[in-house]
Amino acid sequence: MTQGNQLNHILAVSLVVICLIAAIIGGTRPTPEPPRGGVSFEAARGGDRIELVNLEGTIGGSRGSGFVSLPTSPLDQLRDAVQDRSVKAVLLRINSPGGAVGSSQELYRAVTALHEVGKPVIAIMEDIAASGGYYVASAADKIYANPGTLTGSIGVIISGLSFGELLENYGIEPQTFKTGEFKDILSPFRTATPQEQRLLQDLVENTLDQFIRDVAQGRQHLPEEGADEVLDAEMIARREGLDEARVRELADGRIFTGAQALEVGLVDALGGYTEAVEDLRLMTGDPSLSPGGEADNFQRTLRRLLSQGLTSQGQNSGLARFFERNEATRIPGVPLLWMAPEWALR
Repeated sequence: MTQGNQLNHILAVSLVVICLIAAIIGGTRPTPEPPRGGVSFEAARGGDRIELVNLEGTIGGSRGSGFVSLPTSPLDQLRDAVQDRSVKAVLLRINSPGGAVGSSQELYRAVTALHEVGKPVIAIMEDIAASGGYYVASAADKIYANPGTLTGSIGVIISGLSFGELLENYGIEPQTFKTGEFKDILSPFRTATPQEQRLLQDLVENTLDQFIRDVAQGRQHLPEEGADEVLDAEMIARREGLDEARVRELADGRIFTGAQALEVGLVDALGGYTEAVEDLRLMTGDPSLSPGGEADNFQRTLRRLLSQGLTSQGQNSGLARFFERNEATRIPGVPLLWMAPEWALR
C-alpha cells in the first residue's frame, strides 16, 4: 500500500470513528430542557420532526465532497426532506448576502418541491437575507425577519476589471486567440466594446426578469393547508398585492430593514425561531413537533457512511472541498444575486 493510499485509509477510518463517538455521546446525553415558550431544540429520536436547514454565507461555489455523499449542504438537506417521511416541515434559517444565480434558483426550486409534497416551510431572516438570500426565502410559506434584518437588494450584478491602459503604460501587450467575437468578454486586458456592453446588459436584465417572476410567484403562493392558522387577512392582502409589477418597482437593488420589508410585503411578520416553530406545529396539526438536533444529524451522516462506503479515489481533494467555505466572490465575471457582506452597524 502506497503512502497516499495509507493516508486515505486513515482519513476514512478516522471520520467514521468520529461519527460513531458523536452518535454515542449524543445518544447518552440528557435531553435538554425546552426554552421558554415550550419550544424544544431537539426532536424525539426516530420520531417525526421539523428539519432545521441553515443557509449561511454566500450562495454558490463548490458542492459537497467528492469522497462520499453527505447531507452537508442546505440544498442536500432540502432535497432529502422531500423524501424523508419523518420530516413533516422545514425551518429555513437564512443569514446570507446572496450569491450565484443558478445556485440561488436551485435552492428556490428545492423549497417549492416541498410545497408539492405538502410539507410547509417557514423562513427566518437573521442578520442579512439579501438578493439571492431573499430569492430563496421568497419561496417559503411564511417569512419572519428581525426589525433590523437587512433584506431586499433585488437585482443582478456582473462586474470585471479593465487594466489595459496600465499594461500599455508598461509596454505589455496581451495576446488573445479566440473562436468567436464574444469569447473573451469581460477580459481584464481591454475595455468592453459597445456590442459587449449591450450583450451583458441584456443578460442581467433577463436574469432580473427571472428573479422578479419567481419572487412574485413565491409571495403570492399560499399554503394549501394551514394558511389561515399562520397568515392573517392583512398578511394575505400584502402578499396578493406583490405581483410582478409591484416587485419590479422594488427591484432597483435597494435594501430594506426587516421593519421596512414588512410594510412593503417582502416579509410576513417580525419574529424568529420560537414563532416559526409554533407556526409549523399549527400548519402540520402536530403540537409535539420540534426541530431535529445535532445527534440526529450525526446519525443520518453515519448511516450514509456505512451504507455507501468510502472509496480512496479523490479523498484528499474531497476532504479539502468538504471543509472549504463557499465564496461567490471567487467566481469572476459570473452574474450574482449578491449584496456586499461588509455592510454592518458600527
